[in-house]
Amino acid sequence: MDYDVLVRQGEVIDPSQALRGVRDVAIRDGKIAALAERLPGDSAAQEIDARGLYVVPGLIDLHVHVYRDHMPLGLDADSLCPAGGVTTMLDAGSAGSANFAGFRRDVVERADTRVLALVNLSRIGLIAASLGELMDPRYADPEGVVRTIRENPDVAIGVKIRAGKHIIGDGAQGWSHLRQAVAAARESGTWLMVHIGECPMSLPDLAAHLQAGDCITHCFKSGSTRVLDGRDRLYPEMHEAAARGIVFDVGHGYGSFDWNVAEAALEQGFPPTTLSTDLHTMNIHGPVYDMPTTMSKFLLLGVPLEQVIEMSTTRPAAVLGRAGDLGTLRLGSIADVAVLEKRGGRFLFRDSYRQTRIGTELLVAAATVRGGRIVPGGRGLRMRHSAPMEQTTSPSPADHA
Repeated sequence: MDYDVLVRQGEVIDPSQALRGVRDVAIRDGKIAALAERLPGDSAAQEIDARGLYVVPGLIDLHVHVYRDHMPLGLDADSLCPAGGVTTMLDAGSAGSANFAGFRRDVVERADTRVLALVNLSRIGLIAASLGELMDPRYADPEGVVRTIRENPDVAIGVKIRAGKHIIGDGAQGWSHLRQAVAAARESGTWLMVHIGECPMSLPDLAAHLQAGDCITHCFKSGSTRVLDGRDRLYPEMHEAAARGIVFDVGHGYGSFDWNVAEAALEQGFPPTTLSTDLHTMNIHGPVYDMPTTMSKFLLLGVPLEQVIEMSTTRPAAVLGRAGDLGTLRLGSIADVAVLEKRGGRFLFRDSYRQTRIGTELLVAAATVRGGRIVPGGRGLRMRHSAPMEQTTSPSPADHA
């Protein structure tokens, strides 16, 4: 056999190559070996019939929590892969300097799925997240963050801080923690992801301390700290920050995605840089479910399919510094492939504030190839919630309380 796996006759969409068209994708020795309109029918040991489906690079989720059994919100990385077509995931600060070695041993080295990580400014990470991991300033460990990144350069690729004032403290204490996180990112030569909650500083003031490559996650949250001002106008500083190379990441989560904020931002010419889920135990069965469901919500908001896929593959690969081998189907790249099915109908989608909207397209992971091997599973129905045919408008939050 010429190839190990042949994904046959799907509609390939690869933004890294500006490619969209029906192709065969062939895999050999864990790499993309051929991409052609048609390859010989008996040339592979295993085949995936992708006719009528989308074939895209393996999805990359820039915000998950997979420190299972060590922090209350942690999920199993390998179970998320086939369910969502995600072949690379970034754990967003579940571990800090005091427990990163355990995270590496128990998660990264045992998972088949590619797991990279951000190191939390709090030395204990998120094992006591509900109490506020930086309310006690003694837990801040910028020196430990830098040391951890230097000791684990293949896994620890950046710094994480959750910047809500109930987490890092208000006033001077909150600012001190933010500055420590920025300093750790600079000294380690990496980048900083800032979770915006109800922050002790305004978002324009926060963004002024960031540089190209840094990331603001939960960019379409509601509440006091958001990309919109009190009149629902986008702060000019957000456009300026994006132009400077600040990454604006969705990080849907349990309480961090508002239809109205996202819609207003999009209408004002401010799409996110990347899509991500912030998957953890409190949202895995709704409202988030998986990466394709999050992607479907942006289709509902009018973002073109090619752009949605770019936000889920090519762009996050660049954020990770892996644009050459991840988020692409280029010849010689790592053979990570997601086969997505687009189902038509009337589907209820919910944001993080119990507001529902009806969409007509639902993306589902039909098959996943990770590192050249077909991963069992996929095609789940947990995320499918059909809307009644007579329902033509979005129900109020009270309808689903």
